[in-house]
Amino acid sequence: MRFSFSLVAIAAALTCAVACGDDEAAAGSSEQESNAKNDAGPPPPPPKEDSGPPGQPKVECQIGAALEEEPNDTKETATSFSELALCGVLSSATDVDWLAFETPPGTKLGVFQGVITGQVDFELTLAGKTFGAADVDQFGAGKYLVKVFAKGGKPGSYRIRVQFDAQ
Repeated sequence: MRFSFSLVAIAAALTCAVACGDDEAAAGSSEQESNAKNDAGPPPPPPKEDSGPPGQPKVECQIGAALEEEPNDTKETATSFSELALCGVLSSATDVDWLAFETPPGTKLGVFQGVITGQVDFELTLAGKTFGAADVDQFGAGKYLVKVFAKGGKPGSYRIRVQFDAQ
């Protein structure tokens, strides 16, 4: 019912604009009419898949997330990030990615969440102590090193998210 009313209002405006000689009103009404038609059109096509090298793992990354950067195969070349999310790819079964982040002042790591494709695992190191992503009760403040590695003998991809809590 509301849609029919809008078309009637548009038709009335067009009639008035043409009869009254107001070219600007007619142009605006015509634009409204075409917008109404566009709103009823088919939905846009889905986004295209990543067109990376064939056979390589792919990762969908959220807007604003950091990307791991090669070379990052050692602690010394770890990809440092300050965003709350990061995405990466293990391009071979033997690829290891190292990442680094620091908790903001007055906070400690509250959440470390990994979303993986394939058999990917994480080890977190803080002040020389290594623990898994599930060891939430042991998380603290400071500079973290994260080791990301494949366990199943195949490449994989991952997304991680961190959250900080007040100390």
